Amino acid sequence: MKKFLLIINIIFITSSVIAHDNEPLFNQVNLQAQSEQEVPNDQLTVLLAVEEEGKEATKIANKINKDMDWALSKSKPHQDIKTRSLSYNTYPVYDKRSVVAWRATQQLELKSTNITKLSELVGVLQERLQVKNMSFSPTKETRKHYEDGLIEEAMIAFKQRVELIKKHMDNKNVRIVNIHVNTGGGHSRPVYAENRVMSMSSKSAPAVEAGTSSISVTVSGSVQFF
Repeated sequence: MKKFLLIINIIFITSSVIAHDNEPLFNQVNLQAQSEQEVPNDQLTVLLAVEEEGKEATKIANKINKDMDWALSKSKPHQDIKTRSLSYNTYPVYDKRSVVAWRATQQLELKSTNITKLSELVGVLQERLQVKNMSFSPTKETRKHYEDGLIEEAMIAFKQRVELIKKHMDNKNVRIVNIHVNTGGGHSRPVYAENRVMSMSSKSAPAVEAGTSSISVTVSGSVQFF
């Protein structure tokens, strides 16, 4: 579903403003038009982690390295799944003011447009790793495809606003002073997953639904009637 949010801010410049070419600007109007659309999420990103706690930091590190190497070996054959190991962190565990143990963690990020295959891989990796976060989003290619169409629609809406204002102006000649196109708007819908995802047994693929994300394009600028 598409929806268009049109916002008009009209500012009449009563005092002359000197432009770069020394030409005074007057009857200047600021306009803004926004076009928004729901787009399909076609990429899944999963964040998993290895976590260990014990009294000997060296043993903890060795266990985490072993589990992470195992996870990477399971992920490597899947060429259409992007794999990235993240930072390793170690924290002391205190009892009052004394260090009684150490807690360490390392994260693994998986990303793919093959949602079925990635979900199956996550089910396998849950034998040793824990799922921390799952998020869906449009790929850069998908976002650009829809943004190009939204730019067209927002530009048409902007020009229509100019023509509407023109009907109420004494001066009928119009020119664009400046214009800005912002494609940074939008937000993703939450991932739909059953609560049991975090504690699933080995080789059980998470139950998820991609959903949609909302993206928007805003065109704003100033025009002068003369």
